[in-house]
Amino acid sequence: MQVFLKGPLPDNARNLMRRLGYGEHVGHGGQTSFSRRLSGSDFPRFHAYVEDKDSGIQINLHLDQKQSGLGSGAAHGGEYEGPLVTQEINRLSRMIQSFVAVPKAIDEEDGKKGFWGKIFG
Repeated sequence: MQVFLKGPLPDNARNLMRRLGYGEHVGHGGQTSFSRRLSGSDFPRFHAYVEDKDSGIQINLHLDQKQSGLGSGAAHGGEYEGPLVTQEINRLSRMIQSFVAVPKAIDEEDGKKGFWGKIFG
């Protein structure tokens, strides 16, 4: 499943994915991707390819149920649609938007200075 999240974003794609609980790894052909385990074992896991694009982030996400057997001619065991993939895409979107919407500090809203502001003016 693919989703594009418009910017401005608080950070680049790599750092955002790491903040969202994804680990970075280099796969076949040197392509960087990110994965997040659903349990204590290696599989199942969410697997995402991301890129910074047009001041936003493009995410291509799927669910790996088992280790790929691409070297032995077997088909890839990824699910690109379904309720778990949709739920994870929604979680990623909400979390990234929450990183963007940082509330003002109380002191800024009231025009008051904090401890160091009072000292150094």
